[in-house]
Amino acid sequence: MDKERLDINQLIVNDFSGKIIPEEKVLLDQWITEGIENQRYYSEQKKLWNLFTLHQKMQNIHERKAYQKISSQLFSKKKVDFLNHVQRIAAILLLPVLIISAIYYYSERNHTEQFSSVYNTVETPLGMRSGLTLPDGTKVWLNAGSKLSYPVLFSPKFREVKLIGEAYFEVKKDKNWPFLVNSGNMNVFVTGTTFNCNAYPENDQMQTVLVEGQVTVTNVSATATKVMEPGELAVFRKNTQQITKTKIDVEKYIAWKNGKLMFREDKMNLVVEKLERWYNVEFIIEDKEISDYIYTATFIDESLDQVLKMLSLSAPIRYTVSERSKKEDQTFTRQTVKLFKK
Repeated sequence: MDKERLDINQLIVNDFSGKIIPEEKVLLDQWITEGIENQRYYSEQKKLWNLFTLHQKMQNIHERKAYQKISSQLFSKKKVDFLNHVQRIAAILLLPVLIISAIYYYSERNHTEQFSSVYNTVETPLGMRSGLTLPDGTKVWLNAGSKLSYPVLFSPKFREVKLIGEAYFEVKKDKNWPFLVNSGNMNVFVTGTTFNCNAYPENDQMQTVLVEGQVTVTNVSATATKVMEPGELAVFRKNTQQITKTKIDVEKYIAWKNGKLMFREDKMNLVVEKLERWYNVEFIIEDKEISDYIYTATFIDESLDQVLKMLSLSAPIRYTVSERSKKEDQTFTRQTVKLFKK
């Protein structure tokens, strides 16, 4: 976390605790109004603060006063009937237990519901890949240009995450606690399974590859549903809202997780699409017939220059690569690769 976010977090803490000074309040209000993401972040932190405050209050019950109050009534010098005495003791002991149990039950339920509505978002920029472990122990690998959102605490009914891009999942097994991947137009339901989901929004189709276990793939309206077996590819087409299944070579679709770019008789337009995300560059195919070239290769740790040289050696292609230029905000433009027919 950078220094700016650390400073903002301190201002937020000061605000919630009532210790913020006027100058800090002005800075915080300015930051909140700068964008919707800042407003959302502030709102999420407010929810967490309220939850922690509630728990802190529950833990600060004055035990000595409670004991003295009960003790004074238990050991009163006033003579009473033995049965009434026992009933009084039971009532005195039971009432605080019922009150605290009720508070705990409703606060825990509220705690779960509020945490289920607070989301973390992990985003992997172009040219990079990353991995993470979800609160339930599920492991996830994110491909370049992908984003995964998940709640701080999963709902007791199901575990739902939202995916934009491509991810490889090793879901923690729990048959009574379903895992759901929501990718906008398509949902994937699992309980404990290893699979890959490719759901880049710019593509006209979404793909799910099952490595082991079993998954159910469906569109959001549930009008199309497929139950998958290991070694199958399910393709959901956005225009028709239909899902088709085929047997495939799984390794081709999950090799990226291990740092490999694998192509097996793929058209050049698909090759270019993957290379753009992998190396964070922009490709321009100047001669359209190049898009239909078929390409087979596996790249491991090769630089962009090495990949382009291999492309030009195995296909009638030549290329040019632009230089990066610095923009006004001091960042650099993406390199542009143009492909020409030889």
